[in-house]
Amino acid sequence: MMSRRAVTRAAAIGVVLHTFTVLWVWWRWDVFERGIVIALLDLPGSFGYMHLDGRPLLIWSLVAGGLQWGALAALLAVLVGRAARGRAG
Repeated sequence: MMSRRAVTRAAAIGVVLHTFTVLWVWWRWDVFERGIVIALLDLPGSFGYMHLDGRPLLIWSLVAGGLQWGALAALLAVLVGRAARGRAG
């Protein structure tokens, strides 16, 4: 049986890491470069909001990109859990 706690924690960690990374890029990088980096960070989800600029880009990246990275982290936790159970038993 899959550990829901592990999957939930992995998803939360994915969202938090994405949020910190996007905010760091937003505050530290130049205006032109940060849009490119954020779009690359959130591929393929960024195709939906790549045309935006300024705060709307930041907000959509935090929401949509955070959900995307949380889902990927949860999926990775499920796959690792299945692989570990398969080896153990």
